[in-house]
Formats: sequence, C-alpha cells, structure tokens
Amino acid sequence: MLKEFKPTILFLVKFFVIFLALSAMYGQYIKSYDTADPPQTDPITRFVTYNCVGAGNMMGYETMVLENDHLNYRVEDETTFDGLLMDGMNAISVEEGCNGISIMLLFVAFVIAFGGKLLNLVIFIPAGLLFIHLANIGRLMLLSLLNVEMGGQAFHFFHKYFFTASIYLAVLLLWYLWAVKFSGKTTAKKTKEA
Repeated sequence: MLKEFKPTILFLVKFFVIFLALSAMYGQYIKSYDTADPPQTDPITRFVTYNCVGAGNMMGYETMVLENDHLNYRVEDETTFDGLLMDGMNAISVEEGCNGISIMLLFVAFVIAFGGKLLNLVIFIPAGLLFIHLANIGRLMLLSLLNVEMGGQAFHFFHKYFFTASIYLAVLLLWYLWAVKFSGKTTAKKTKEA
C-alpha cells in the first residue's frame, strides 16, 4: 500500500521542502527591511505599488505613491507599507502581504515539486508569475476603486474573502494547466499507453 502512495508522498515532501525553503529566504529578505532603522517598505512591495500607479494612470486617475507611508502613522512593529493615492484620496496601503510573493512561492513550489520537462518549466514558471502579478495588480486596483469611488463600502469583504479567493483560484488554474497540459507528464504517459 505504501508503494501505491509513494509518488504522492514524494510530491508532498518535495513541495513542502521547496515551499519552506523559499518562504524562509523570503522571510529573511522582508525582515531586513522591517527591522531597519527606520523601517522601510521592501523593493518588491514598492515595485507593486508603482505598478498600481501605472494602472491607475491608465484608468484616468491621477495616481501617486507615498513611500514609507507607515512612518506617518503609529503602527505595529514590523509593519511597513506605501500609500497609494488616487485623485488625492487614500486608495489603499500596500503592505508586504499585498505584493503577491507568498502566493507566487506556492505556485513555484508546486510546479517544481510536480516536475516536468525542463524547457516547459523554464517557460511556464515566468509566464505563471507574470499572470499572478497581473491578477494581483488587478485585485489591488479593484480594492482601490472600492475606496475611491464607493467610500470603502464592502472593502473588508472583498479584501478578506472575494479577492483572496480569486487570486487562489487563479493559482489553482495555473496548477491545473501545469499538471494536465504543460508539464509533459500526461502526454508522455498517454503515449506509452497507446
């Protein structure tokens, strides 16, 4: 019976080892900015915030960033963020958890642990990361619009539940596409059976 589940157990072990290693490295990276004196927003989160500026400007809003906006408030230790303004109104605060990296690490860990053809990996991982990034920018802009256009009505629901579920569904779709279409494993198995 153990032999039957060996591939699944091996996949899970690889997945968790890869995910935990990537998460530990990312955690150290974030900690170096959160514990700086004064604390600073990390460059990845800042990059995401400036991508929101570009998206907001394309939508016709005058959009700008308040870098290290956390320094203007009394916040918990190790909480850093940049503020996003749209037409002079506070749209959102972009914190480390808003940058999409944690979900990207889950995606990468799954694809590598599942395995597949190297060329497919080299193409699919960057394409998937770009897809997640764009989906995340869309999520942040929709949350910004809730605040700017609707006075924040239902912000908590959409932030905590709806858009979180949406971004995870996007990753599940990518996992499905990798496992079924692009890894090369399914095709190779069907070829052997034929």
